[in-house]
Amino acid sequence: MFEIPVWAVGVGFIVLTVAVAQVVARRLIPADQLRHADRPGGRRGAKREVAEALEEVEARLGELDDLRKRLGEVEERLDFAERLLTKQREAERIVPPQS
Repeated sequence: MFEIPVWAVGVGFIVLTVAVAQVVARRLIPADQLRHADRPGGRRGAKREVAEALEEVEARLGELDDLRKRLGEVEERLDFAERLLTKQREAERIVPPQS
């Protein structure tokens, strides 16, 4: 007679398992969460979230640039102070002590 191949039984089992998992998932997950995932309106919300996240990243990059500028200024001031201290110490070494 007609015999069903073993691979076909495996594929049928996988298809049936996926279908049952979808039904169970739709029963367990609230409808408002499914709406965001399934409908284009949910994608708009996701785009809005991505846009907000992008704005936040850009704002933080601006802050980072400001901090880099400030750090550069502090480094320049530190170099200047080190040079002044070095000059003062060299001047103290050159001048012989007075007794």
